[in-house]
Amino acid sequence: MNRFTLLGDAALLLASVPGAAQAQGAATGRIAGRVFNSRTGQYLENARLSIDGTSLAVFTDAGGEYEFFEVPAGPIVLRASFTSMEARTEALALSSGETVRRDFDLGSASTAAGPVPGVVRLSQFVVGASKQMDAAAIAINEQRYAANIKTVIAADEFGSVVENDIGEILKFVPGITMDYNGGDARRISMDGVSSDYVPVTIGGFNLANANQNGTNRAAALDQVSLNNVSRIEVNQTPTPESPGS
Repeated sequence: MNRFTLLGDAALLLASVPGAAQAQGAATGRIAGRVFNSRTGQYLENARLSIDGTSLAVFTDAGGEYEFFEVPAGPIVLRASFTSMEARTEALALSSGETVRRDFDLGSASTAAGPVPGVVRLSQFVVGASKQMDAAAIAINEQRYAANIKTVIAADEFGSVVENDIGEILKFVPGITMDYNGGDARRISMDGVSSDYVPVTIGGFNLANANQNGTNRAAALDQVSLNNVSRIEVNQTPTPESPGS
């Protein structure tokens, strides 16, 4: 067992060590900004920002915002990256107590310093599948940086679904079995676990169930339209937050 005990004599000894006060008051600053994709006109969620040569790394929120706290002052190289896009770097000189704002555009093929090395500029052309490609990149990025085992599917990859039932897509996900009722894919079973114990959330909120009686977690997905869903995330949690999950 690790213990940390503060002793009076030790405290007096530390106070007399040269440079101890300076070490505690190390000069730091803050970096904040936003990550944008000018190709789609959207801010990127879960883009990764890191500082070269250190273990400091953060991810953007739903609005593309990021922020570093207590970054050691001095010259640093800030890096922004997102799956399927060219990474961007920028050299900064951070002063003590200073807050520096740096925004990144990962959709552009050039930076303020000029064209990105290795990028070939072509004449204008139209890519008909860009929507599906962008959706797939977002899904892959969500899986790449997930804290646990997660399968992410972009709804755009499936195009038009005749039944417009989200369950008709979920049945193709490994480990997922759909329970049918009246010809509709309604309830989810994961890895053989009963659908009574598989919680379903939309945007982080538990999905209410109007078709089942009792207090179980079974949710009827025939009430959920695929048109209102951008992506589907299946989380495999080895250490659930409660025994019922």
